Amino acid sequence: MNKSVVLPSSVNQISVQRADIDNNLQLGILTHGSHFSFQYTQPDIPVSLSMKIRDDSYNHGVIHPIFSQNLPEGFTRRYIADKLARFGKIDDMYFLALQGTNGIGALSYDAGIQLPEVEQISLKEILSWSSAKELFPQLLERYYLRGILSGIQPKVMISTSETERAIVQQKDIIVKTCDEEFPLLTVNEFVCMEAARACLLEPPVTYLSDNLEHFIIERFDSVDNKRLAFEDFSTLMNKPGDEKYNSSYETLLKAVRVYTGSIEEVTKAYKIVVFSCIIGNGDAHLKNFALQYSLGKQDIILSPPYDITHTIIYETIDNDMALRIKKSKAFPNKQELIRLGAEAGVLNSDQIVEFISDHASDFIKSSEEIKLMKGLKESIEHSISIASISAPPIKQYRHNKKRKYD
Repeated sequence: MNKSVVLPSSVNQISVQRADIDNNLQLGILTHGSHFSFQYTQPDIPVSLSMKIRDDSYNHGVIHPIFSQNLPEGFTRRYIADKLARFGKIDDMYFLALQGTNGIGALSYDAGIQLPEVEQISLKEILSWSSAKELFPQLLERYYLRGILSGIQPKVMISTSETERAIVQQKDIIVKTCDEEFPLLTVNEFVCMEAARACLLEPPVTYLSDNLEHFIIERFDSVDNKRLAFEDFSTLMNKPGDEKYNSSYETLLKAVRVYTGSIEEVTKAYKIVVFSCIIGNGDAHLKNFALQYSLGKQDIILSPPYDITHTIIYETIDNDMALRIKKSKAFPNKQELIRLGAEAGVLNSDQIVEFISDHASDFIKSSEEIKLMKGLKESIEHSISIASISAPPIKQYRHNKKRKYD
């Protein structure tokens, strides 16, 4: 970062604004003293579906879920905190202020911090990078303040070049990499997201770099250059991020019904749950499901699927699902998946399970990228086979291991 940039030693007050219009309308003020307090300053536009407008302030012991949902975790959080340690206390308020107008969703945050423009790099350069010098550390150094992103996996957000705007659907893209603990996670995620596309789940546009070091996904929270509000279900259920595994898919589907009032959106969520189970994604937690809508309106829909990987192949991750079905985190068989849909009011859940299972299987057989990661094809085929049987599988003993990236 340019050393001439002046940053505050701490951030105790932030103007919360809407980022989907040009005039930066202030929605409220967030302050941090003995507690976190948010006070609305206008009467019409809620910052969250779970925070209705009222005269008195919302006071929390920790930062409110809607503001914390995009805060970085793990490696990225440590990296930024270390880079800025000389300036002062880098806490949740500071990270939020640094997010500015670049965060996912329709909210922006103004604490008077002005950051310099960043030199652009093209998507083509990332995809074709062939230098012996690793690219991601350079991207991280250049873009770590360009867009503060949630999650533990190392990632940065960059803007595509002007010449590429006719090619990419979204202006911004998110670049992820992998590490020694999760080798070729980039290939893994690309295969799973493209399998989701084959199952007609309409994920965002994705790319895999030629050197396999980078998985790229186009940002998906805007339509016609207008930013959409984005709320994950950890936020909507008022759960802190560390409780994202503490729920069930039954509860998730009920929450989708409550917030959208639409069985069509419940069906979309159900299809993603089914796909995650079939593909062997044990990290489909509350933060990996979200709603999108125009801020201040009721056009609420489920967001496209994202952050889907086949987790079972990694020895450091347990063999369980992220959330429960019928009080169990064991991956379900076909009948259990059908029953989950039927109880949620989804029509033809048996046909949905068969469709996703068949199309996922067909994609896995035809994918060229799946061959780039040893054992991935066989491991996913085993996951698909579990969801194809009608009787509960015999659960083998396996030592409990940690969740993904924990």
